[in-house]
Amino acid sequence: MNLLINSLPELLGSLGATGVTGGIVWFVRRRQQARPRRYTLLNTVAPDGGPVRLLTTRPPGTVLTLEVNGQRERYELTGVRLPDDTYAAEPADRYV
Repeated sequence: MNLLINSLPELLGSLGATGVTGGIVWFVRRRQQARPRRYTLLNTVAPDGGPVRLLTTRPPGTVLTLEVNGQRERYELTGVRLPDDTYAAEPADRYV
């Protein structure tokens, strides 16, 4: 019984350190997810001939329905970074 009482401070300290570390990791990941990302809609051209871009805070893997050039299309947001520092949004309903 004496051994259990003597080891109690170490046990509580390690639980506290684990809780603080978990809280910090959760907070950092939560802040990173809230940052807006600029996406380029692949194989989609704006009326002026340039690429169509979208700014959103939604995470990769999200499927959005957007109206582009008068047509509604679904796009899946990806984590792939393009050379122009935007992320790729792939058309979900048509072959690329």
